[in-house]
Amino acid sequence: MTPTVMAAAGLAAAAPPQIISLPPLFDALAITVGALAGALYATRKGFDFLGIVAIAFLSGLGGGVIRDVVLQFGTPAFLANPWFLIYAASGALIGFFFAKKAQTWGFAYNALDVATMGVWVLLGCQKSLQLGLPAVSVVFVGVLASVGGGLLMNLLCGEVPTSFQPGHWHAFAAMLASITYVTLARAGAPPLTAEAATLATAAVLKWSAVRFDIRTPAPIDLSEVVRERLARRRKPVDPSIPSG
Repeated sequence: MTPTVMAAAGLAAAAPPQIISLPPLFDALAITVGALAGALYATRKGFDFLGIVAIAFLSGLGGGVIRDVVLQFGTPAFLANPWFLIYAASGALIGFFFAKKAQTWGFAYNALDVATMGVWVLLGCQKSLQLGLPAVSVVFVGVLASVGGGLLMNLLCGEVPTSFQPGHWHAFAAMLASITYVTLARAGAPPLTAEAATLATAAVLKWSAVRFDIRTPAPIDLSEVVRERLARRRKPVDPSIPSG
């Protein structure tokens, strides 16, 4: 409903929660790290320069693009802010020219990946809340923004997205971080508190999954268990056998 229709119907639109803009450094790290991950992935696949750049840009910017398209939030942020393209290009070039060296930065890269995952969650959740979406939609967009880059990267490479396969928590951690932000924001918590708690939740869950090898569960088929239990219940009782 438009604001005019809502006013005519006597409905008051809920005021969006206050939001503190994240420092530019957060955007720079999140996009550069995502682009670097995509570039290294494409390098291992044997792609040429254009292929590496394309995968890097999708990995670094894809989450924000999907978020803006889904929300119909106007021009995608990376087109309105040329610095986003520079950050993505930086990650792509590092992956192209220093692939072997970058592969040895495992600890630093994992630390940055853990630290920046919550940034994408916040960017998705905050824009959704500004548009007045319900809580479940805000959580969905927060998760989508976090996994979107990897999702597009895998699809372009003709692979099943890693977010859909059993592995270390990522989408699950993003979901819990999104729930944390929505809960605190809707409860009226100070913006800085809600954002810090979201970043901490995402980082702790992601780090714990990597550190302790916590993985999402594979499918469990309970068909036989259910069938056996139903068969036992339907089995006739022999009256000659005393009960108890």
